[in-house]
Amino acid sequence: MDDHFWPSVYPGLIVGALIGLADGSIWTTLLGALGGLGGAFAAFYAVTMLAIEPGIIPLVAIIVGAVVGAKLCTMLVGKITGRPAAG
Repeated sequence: MDDHFWPSVYPGLIVGALIGLADGSIWTTLLGALGGLGGAFAAFYAVTMLAIEPGIIPLVAIIVGAVVGAKLCTMLVGKITGRPAAG
């Protein structure tokens, strides 16, 4: 995954946008996508630092990181706007 940085974090963008769409607002969709991207960046960095070989484990780690990042961002939007996030 070392030479495939952007293809490795695309799942973060997609998963984050889907989590944001679940809340039904354009702002949560955009911020969910950014949060998913940030979570995927963090997971990619962790996988690279641990020198885990490419395969299913790094992919799962990146998707889990994206879900966590997107949920954190949508929860923050819910707290700021006073509206609880969906799910």
